[in-house]
Amino acid sequence: MMRKFTVFLLLNLLSVSGKSLYAQDFFKFSGNIKNFDEDAISFTLYKNWVEEPTDLQLKLDKKGNFVVEFPLEEIAYCDINIGDEGFYLWKIEPKDNIILNADFNAFQETFKISGEGSEKWLYLLAQKKAFETDKDWDFELENLKKVSKKGYFDLTNYLITEQINLLNKYKQNLSEDFYSLQRADIYGKYSALELSFLNFHHIFNEEEFKRFSLKTFNGKTQSKSYDFGHFVEALIENHNVIGKKYDQSIMLEYESIMAYFSPLDLVDKQLIERILANKISLYLDNFGATEETKLLVGSFKNFSKNKIYINVLLDKLSKLQNLREGKEAKQFILPDEKGNLVALKDFKGKNLVLGFYATWCGPCIEDMQSMRIVDNYFKNENDLIFVFINLDNPSEFARFLKEEPHFGTHLSGFGNKDLKSNYLTEILPNYFLIDKTGTIISERLDEPSTDEGRSLINHIESLLYKK
Repeated sequence: MMRKFTVFLLLNLLSVSGKSLYAQDFFKFSGNIKNFDEDAISFTLYKNWVEEPTDLQLKLDKKGNFVVEFPLEEIAYCDINIGDEGFYLWKIEPKDNIILNADFNAFQETFKISGEGSEKWLYLLAQKKAFETDKDWDFELENLKKVSKKGYFDLTNYLITEQINLLNKYKQNLSEDFYSLQRADIYGKYSALELSFLNFHHIFNEEEFKRFSLKTFNGKTQSKSYDFGHFVEALIENHNVIGKKYDQSIMLEYESIMAYFSPLDLVDKQLIERILANKISLYLDNFGATEETKLLVGSFKNFSKNKIYINVLLDKLSKLQNLREGKEAKQFILPDEKGNLVALKDFKGKNLVLGFYATWCGPCIEDMQSMRIVDNYFKNENDLIFVFINLDNPSEFARFLKEEPHFGTHLSGFGNKDLKSNYLTEILPNYFLIDKTGTIISERLDEPSTDEGRSLINHIESLLYKK
């Protein structure tokens, strides 16, 4: 089973660049977890910050062994969850062969990392110990946030220096890519905290904007860094707001962001491409495949040379167009809480409110309370039913249905790649109205929690019952 699982991952993790499987380097992660009751650990791969991350469940055999191997072209980030133990946004590189061993009953005391590339993880453990475990410096900064600008900025500068000093101690055993990226993450994290301080006290202005350096690192490092990229994105957004450079127009917002590359020349092109791609992706999530969003995708395609970003936007646009009013809803077959398989075609002849949710999604759970009001309002309409697809893992799905009062039909969509592709399930919460023939009549139903379901009731009535 493990061999088949690995082959499956290799086939599904191939880069969109189209390079041959045999021309790529590989990342390997293996190990042993003793006394672990669950049958898998979670591994999330972030190749970049525009593509959706890849979520993997690494199966453990009866002895607690696990292994995964996949092609990797360049340094990337990952999350690892072993029960309630987690490692977030750690970095991996091609040719790494990381080996993890631990006894889950005494995880912190027995946790060991070895193998090629493990030096970077040993550094990350030392960083975690020095700046989180021995003393929670983020907590110290939060306490200082309400007191003193000088004290706050003195502490951020001190922490940047200390973080770089620790990094330098490990430098000889680290790759240049990792070293540069880690420096960018350190600078980005504390710059973002400084920006947060200025916003908290409502003192962010043009002069404060100039205190931040936007070209401290080369373009590739800027665009790859999680923390630096998010800091620059937040800085631009705040700067545009105080300068009143756009209001509610997404076209104006797009042009205002573009200006930081040309004509202002404050941000390198690779990072601007990342920021713009994420903005357009957000526009698509919020507004769908409108004429404006289509124009922005076309504009980005003409501006950017990043084929991965372009393909992500074109793919999302295409899928949204297939989910528009008048399109046939894509078929699915999913298990209910008892394991019985339920297909979309089983509901033919009924109007269907189809919702997607997860228990970790706060707005989803909030919506459920108001959706009950909507369900109760239409209880005498025998031709309308509510179907909700849960995206949690099976144990969380079962727990939710056992502990929370619920209504309608609930199905599990966990790990279903066709469902994710056909319905863009990364957008949560999300609701569709499908008629008796299986045709989508609304791809953007009003969210029920907005006004305790009243606008959604009116929306459904106007589409189905013409009231």
